[in-house]
Amino acid sequence: MEYLTEEFPGKGDKAMDVKVDEIVKQVINEVKTSAAGQNTVKADRQLQPDSRIQSEGKGACLTGPENYEIKQFEIPVPGEKEVLVRVEGCIVSESDAQEFLKGIPGYQCPAVGEEGTGRVVKVGSSPVKDIHGRVIKEGDLVTTLGSVNGKKSGYGDKKKECRPSGWYSSYVLLREDMKILQMNDLDQDSRMLYRQASEAAASVDRICKLYKPETYAKIAVAGCRAAGLLTIAALKCAGFSDIIAIDEDEECLALAEKMGARHKVLFTCKNGVQGMVEKTKSCFGGELADLALQCVELPGGNSIVRRFVRAGGNTADMTKRVRTQLTREAYSQGEKVLRLAQTAEIPLYRLITHRFHLEEINQANWTVLSGAGHICAVLNR
Repeated sequence: MEYLTEEFPGKGDKAMDVKVDEIVKQVINEVKTSAAGQNTVKADRQLQPDSRIQSEGKGACLTGPENYEIKQFEIPVPGEKEVLVRVEGCIVSESDAQEFLKGIPGYQCPAVGEEGTGRVVKVGSSPVKDIHGRVIKEGDLVTTLGSVNGKKSGYGDKKKECRPSGWYSSYVLLREDMKILQMNDLDQDSRMLYRQASEAAASVDRICKLYKPETYAKIAVAGCRAAGLLTIAALKCAGFSDIIAIDEDEECLALAEKMGARHKVLFTCKNGVQGMVEKTKSCFGGELADLALQCVELPGGNSIVRRFVRAGGNTADMTKRVRTQLTREAYSQGEKVLRLAQTAEIPLYRLITHRFHLEEINQANWTVLSGAGHICAVLNR
């Protein structure tokens, strides 16, 4: 291969070498400066305080049956033991949708908009600590275990003034006694799923205390909607690996595999329940499950789920979980599951199948009531 060379008239070889050296040094310095600048930009993106607070905020006010109205409010100023949070999003739960149907006015503070998250934009006159004793600072990503409704949201003080419902607003004012939790290492979807993940984690933690993975290795999960899928993810994070998912929807079963299920059985397969039992046995090497979990209401209930279990095995009805029974330990289990899922690249974000703007909150509630998808979220954008 021949290389083209160019002569520099009037310059000797030594002079040309000096010039080339200078050019090389200059290029190297520019590259170093550029790299340093990129590192600085990258660092600046990590939890930097955001002082851009708007003069007014908007919130969804439940004014009557099946109707939210978006209203403008003056942004509250955080006081002692309070922080102002710019809302990122909130899950629309089934209980939220039921309150939507009832239409209890916002000033009566129905417990809706409880599963939200956001970024702290201003801290009040005294330090605020989260449930683990960590001091909350501007830029932190947070959620809450306690209620954020009514006066607690910081919007409006008049007795009959319509107030935004919980996290269904652009800003929310949080007090330390609302059990704030700093979650800087988790993405937005994981933070919104925190409460539901904690419910699943609490149930799985109870299962682990009763049934050890080495003894009850084969687990069947009947029902692969949101609760069942989160249960499968929690089981996977707890060390259970031989999990079979049972559902009537093939898309749900495909998602169950991504959550951690090793096998799947279509509920509508031939020969009825007995056909599904035989399919379960073939997946488990000729044996039935050691433990079967019912994660959806079934017409036959436990009598159907029991048929997937070997003699001496057990069943558990996961639909009877009660949120008020969750303890701080249960919420810690939820944190653990979310972090393990993120590390193991379990795509929990795929559980949020519908996303709406705050202005579309009525449509979001109707989506939940229709049973479409898995989990619905309202985003503040």
